[in-house]
Amino acid sequence: MAGVLLIDDDPDIRDSLSDLLTEEGYPVATACNGLEGLEKLKTDCAPCVILLDLMMPVMDGWQFRAKQLNEPEWAQLPVIVLSAVTEIRRHAAEMHAAGFLSKPFLVDRLLSAVRLYC
Repeated sequence: MAGVLLIDDDPDIRDSLSDLLTEEGYPVATACNGLEGLEKLKTDCAPCVILLDLMMPVMDGWQFRAKQLNEPEWAQLPVIVLSAVTEIRRHAAEMHAAGFLSKPFLVDRLLSAVRLYC
C-alpha cells in the first residue's frame, strides 16, 4: 500500500507527524533531507504523496523537487510543501507542488491535504 513520504530535517516534526499519520492509518516513510528522500523513492514503493520541507541541510526541498521532476517515474508524485519560508505560495507554484502548508500549520489542514492523495 502506498503511503506518505515525509521529508523534514527537524526530528521533532518528523516524529510527531509520522506518529499522527500512522495513527490515522497511513504508512509513513521519513527522510531527514532531500538526498535521503531520493533514496527512499529508489528503494520503497512510490508514495501517494510527499510532504516536503524546503530548508534542509545536504539537499534542500528545491533541489529534491528538481531531481524528482527529472525522473519520469517520480515526476507525477504529488508534493505538498511544508515550510516557514516567506512567500511559500510562490515557491510551491514555481516547484509545481500540489499544495503547501505554512509552518506552523493546523493538523486538520495537513490531514485534509493527505486525504486528497491517499
